[in-house]
Amino acid sequence: MRSILLLLLLALATPSFAMDDVPDGLPDHVVGDIGAAVYTSNMSIGATGTQSFVMPYAFFDYERFFARIDTFGIKTAKIGYGYLELAGQVNLDNYNRKSTINGATYSKQDPIPLGIGTFQETPIGGFFIHAYQDVARSNGQLYQLSYFAEIETVKQIKLYPEIAVERYSGTYANYYYGVSAAASKNLGYPQYTVGATNNYTAGLMVEVPIVDNWYFNVFGRRKYLGGNISNSPIMVRSFQDSVLGSVVYRFK
Repeated sequence: MRSILLLLLLALATPSFAMDDVPDGLPDHVVGDIGAAVYTSNMSIGATGTQSFVMPYAFFDYERFFARIDTFGIKTAKIGYGYLELAGQVNLDNYNRKSTINGATYSKQDPIPLGIGTFQETPIGGFFIHAYQDVARSNGQLYQLSYFAEIETVKQIKLYPEIAVERYSGTYANYYYGVSAAASKNLGYPQYTVGATNNYTAGLMVEVPIVDNWYFNVFGRRKYLGGNISNSPIMVRSFQDSVLGSVVYRFK
């Protein structure tokens, strides 16, 4: 957590500069992107494999409300170059297990993370910082820090490289990646308890103008799992991949 605090202090100590096309402030009308998307991911859990589904896409501000793909909430007090936010996150991944040993399934309900966070726009990029409590499933904690830069290339095509780190508490990680006695009996895997762990993510979003205020976005990510998770017997790889493709209309 020390690295997260250092990055936040750096963000708050640097003169203000707004990344283009990122909603800011408290607009009295919708400002940002709304559209439709296809999300595909591979959690590398058992024999489940790749999952895909169609979903709405939202990345906009309206007064104090904000939507950022999978994160929604309300802006409260102004801090630094953003706001202290009350936030919740919608999990887009399926934690159900299908055994590679006997083909049996063992379902896990998705988390309901609620907490606080902030989005800080700085001269060196954007920082998203969140601390969540899973209020319904694991009763564990989830901490996230993401950094995005912005690079404009030819024909107004923009690149947004991302690096991120997240920390799962032991109870959070164990609920979703551990193997309880009941799960061991059902799936054939040995029992396994997952401790607190850090995961690291690298991603890239590409924004391509279509016509007028219409844009096509593709956002690919790879999450490198900490050893406590990747050593779980339900895991088939030490990383997870996801791709989000969307067509959106930009409200200004």
